[in-house]
Amino acid sequence: MADICETIIDDFLSGNLSYQDLEQGLQSIFKASAPSGTRALEYVKSLYLGNQLDDEQFKTLSATISQLNIETTLNGTEGETDISYFNEGKTLYVTGLTEQDDSPSIDNTSDKTVIIHTESADPVTDFNPHLKKKRRQQDRREESQPSTPSSTGGDTAPGHAHLGPGATLKGRFVLLERLGQGGMGVVFKAKDLLKVEAQDKNPFVAIKVLTDAFKKFSGSFIALQREASKAQRLAHPNIATVYDFDRDGDTVFMTMEYLQGKPLNRLIKELPEHPIGKEKALDIIEQLCHGLAYAHEKKLIHSDFKPGNCFLLNDGTVKLLDFGIARASTTPGEEKEQTMFDPGKLSAVTPAYATPEMFAGMNPDPRDDIYGLGCVAYQLLAGGKHPYNKVAAPKVKELGIKPKPIKGLDRRQQRTLAKALTVNRDERIPTVRKFLEGIRPRKSHTKQLLLGALFLVIIAGAAGYKPFMAFQEEQNLYGTIDRIKKGDKALLIETIWGLDKLPPDHKQILSVGLRREIITFYRDRINSVFRPDEGLYDYPQASNLLRQAKRLYPDSVLLSIIEDQLKEQKDRLMTRLTALYQRYLKEKRFVAGNNGEDLPTVLGLIRRVDPRHYLLRDEKLAEIYLGEAEKQIAGRKFDEAREYIRTGLSLFPDNSRLLALDKQINAGMTVR
Repeated sequence: MADICETIIDDFLSGNLSYQDLEQGLQSIFKASAPSGTRALEYVKSLYLGNQLDDEQFKTLSATISQLNIETTLNGTEGETDISYFNEGKTLYVTGLTEQDDSPSIDNTSDKTVIIHTESADPVTDFNPHLKKKRRQQDRREESQPSTPSSTGGDTAPGHAHLGPGATLKGRFVLLERLGQGGMGVVFKAKDLLKVEAQDKNPFVAIKVLTDAFKKFSGSFIALQREASKAQRLAHPNIATVYDFDRDGDTVFMTMEYLQGKPLNRLIKELPEHPIGKEKALDIIEQLCHGLAYAHEKKLIHSDFKPGNCFLLNDGTVKLLDFGIARASTTPGEEKEQTMFDPGKLSAVTPAYATPEMFAGMNPDPRDDIYGLGCVAYQLLAGGKHPYNKVAAPKVKELGIKPKPIKGLDRRQQRTLAKALTVNRDERIPTVRKFLEGIRPRKSHTKQLLLGALFLVIIAGAAGYKPFMAFQEEQNLYGTIDRIKKGDKALLIETIWGLDKLPPDHKQILSVGLRREIITFYRDRINSVFRPDEGLYDYPQASNLLRQAKRLYPDSVLLSIIEDQLKEQKDRLMTRLTALYQRYLKEKRFVAGNNGEDLPTVLGLIRRVDPRHYLLRDEKLAEIYLGEAEKQIAGRKFDEAREYIRTGLSLFPDNSRLLALDKQINAGMTVR
């Protein structure tokens, strides 16, 4: 907690926090950790001895810290502090202790991120002469600057001070409704006008706008940029997709996929009256595990894993959200990436889901996320009950509380949950995949034996009435399945391409017996032709492969996820390509250059992704090439004219006027 106090004091001294914010921020930390008051005084003393504070600043800060420390001690016992600070599943940022009265919420104990936002006068002018002078100078500068109209339209002040539905960012994103608010930003549903122009069936996006309250923190702009950058590294069906990071004036925002469904904190709240059953709960947990394991493989730790940061879509897909304070993990001996902004300095924790190590400010570890995952899994399986009744981990450790077993889970599953929920990091399950292995239900050996016996009965019956050769053919099919499962990839490919030529019963035996192998084959083939980030743009081929796979397995959940992922990747790519098209058209980059930043290159990529795209049929562009060629001919620049004609015909090979002009110039004629 000492680091948090130092951050608050530094932001106050730099003018980024008001005196009232300083008081409230320090008070929240002193309530949570009594020794923080003494450490804060020591820090102020070290600044004074280092000549970083003048006498007046030292007196002001020392008096404030001492007064707050005394008030905190007098106002409650240690037990009362535990109740007020630890009983709610809220993310507490350095100054976060209160909620806005008008903010939408599920209930008063939801796990939402909170930051103080005050409209009151700034008491710093009464207590700190140095900052009072600085504030007066700043106010005079602001008064001397003429006001400018806002890009939101109407009478809104510059910089989108009253940003809300109806406002437009970058002339492209129209805000439609407010979806919620987190620690760093407000999230809006928005319509992307570029998608509308491209006739996209789903033009909606979610936009996260940096809040004024969070702007008080030094590094806030970099914080949101880091969140967008980290999230863009995570391309997984169980992680919400982040598209881009941008700013409009002093409004900083990032665009994300628009999700329809409900956050898990709302689902968990509804469980006592609307239980979902163990099978559905385990399905949600498995999807959470897949997303979190992927993030860990990418060396990113979420650092704020809680129900409010998990989202259940209407189709049953689960997505992880808000990597705003995600931290990069390192292995021993590995050099850590250095940046100007460390999200750990925010010291954000959600008490009901944070480990003792997170409270202590220790380096991030994947096992911190596993503790949060264990809490969420327990709530889903226990009808909404938190394993420790939302008591924070440091208090759990102190009291030695153990979670109660959950009815309906076997001994292995109970043991797995208990190991994920241990407050001692060294005893916790080391990886998400280990947790998933332990929480998954075991396949019933009894069922397997019954199925095996049934299979023998069928075979025996078949032998009684089928000709021996037919029976032998079936045995050969099972032999093929066995060889493929042992790793014969060439036989797998040969089998897949020959499936449609087989009798229906033989095709069914192979498709059922090789379900996992065939789906995996198609998944890998799709990835080999369409991965835009790696320069693979053959979306039509990927779609064709997906159709082939879905004809065999229309009920496959994995194929449905791949289908959604493909569409998301295509939509994101087409948005970028359409923007480049508009840019190069405006800059008149009509012929191919050396760097590929030109219209022919972009249209070539669009053709590879979507051969029927409307831009490929825009005859206005053909007219542009015709007009440019005629200009060059008029200036007797025949080589340049041929280049425009050649490029135009490569895009519009059937355009009669371009074809006629090509014949004329090749015959040595000119056009008047």
